[in-house]
Amino acid sequence: MVKQIYSIVHYNEACQVMDAGADHIGLVPMQSGGVPAHRVPYDVVDMIFAEAKKRGVKTVAIMLNEDVEEMFFIIKRIKPDIVHIAGMNYTSDEAFAERLHRECPGVGLMQAVLVDGPEAVDRAKKYAAYCDYILTDSGLAKDTGIGASGMTHDWSIDAQIVRECGKPVIVAGGLGTENVEQCIREVKPFGVDSLTKTTFKFNDGVMEKNIPAVELFCKIADETAAEIGLS
Repeated sequence: MVKQIYSIVHYNEACQVMDAGADHIGLVPMQSGGVPAHRVPYDVVDMIFAEAKKRGVKTVAIMLNEDVEEMFFIIKRIKPDIVHIAGMNYTSDEAFAERLHRECPGVGLMQAVLVDGPEAVDRAKKYAAYCDYILTDSGLAKDTGIGASGMTHDWSIDAQIVRECGKPVIVAGGLGTENVEQCIREVKPFGVDSLTKTTFKFNDGVMEKNIPAVELFCKIADETAAEIGLS
């Protein structure tokens, strides 16, 4: 069971999150979109990604802008394992995927899917035709795209996406220590993602990971997956 932990900002907390059991770590590299306080300078990204590579942890670059050329500049600069397209105004397409695999070999493509009703299944299946991962999520915000709402959604839709889309599905949206077990049992996904429920958020927009919560989240996810026979 892949445990994907988002909103990494600092090198030290990245190391702590990996120590706590994260398999994927995600951050917002410096770009024109997203909340300024959440954007990570490239030199810090380099340090975090180098450490993750040594540990065998996959790195995710979250794209919150709509400028494809800017995205490719960032991807080539920081060399993540996975690019997560999180916007709703801009979503990846076959041309983006083909260019990514041609110009940035080895970089996977993850497309966020807003689970706002049964129509999300067809949306996910369309993306799955050319994406490497599907991420299901809740809510839509101007600055942070699909997700970061702290809200859950109808997991029966996620379970259908898992059954029908044919690609690894990571479930996000309001997951924390109190509900990740139920989500895994109901959906049986490839992975589970946590941002809001494992993060301290301050009034000035600054975020800090809640490391004990990350550790417990990962522990519960691993134990649940093992109990029901998921790898």
